[in-house]
Amino acid sequence: MDFNVVDRPETLVAGTVLRSPALAVEGPRRAKVEEAWKRNLARRLPGPPTTAYVDHAPEINSYLTHIVGYRCRGLADLLPGDVLARVPAGRFARFTASGDNLGDTIVSIWRTVWDAEAAGKLVRSYTGDVEQYPDARTVEVFVALADEHGNR
Repeated sequence: MDFNVVDRPETLVAGTVLRSPALAVEGPRRAKVEEAWKRNLARRLPGPPTTAYVDHAPEINSYLTHIVGYRCRGLADLLPGDVLARVPAGRFARFTASGDNLGDTIVSIWRTVWDAEAAGKLVRSYTGDVEQYPDARTVEVFVALADEHGNR
């Protein structure tokens, strides 16, 4: 799976906060993510379903905050009880995949991201990453990239 580099504007994502010492896309934490999505999708969302990964914790090489929810245009879109995260504008590696099981497709994309990072094909900034779901079978992952000097 290849990726392309794109510029993205600031993205606001609101929803349910999940805390995890690692991206909760596989293993026992996956069930908690699936539960959060079921709760979110059972209500009327003011924007398209979206996930944000913010507040990276470099001391454990992991994300601290995982927001399962929806994209917002501003504070007026925020539903009561939800948390709002801001992913700054910047350059992103865009990965896209489709499959019959969206959860498995997400796991596949993140494994590809981790492999590309380990192989030196990209340098992440960890300023915030975004998942979007153009349809019921497709996921787009936007991974924030460090600038050409490696600054985050």
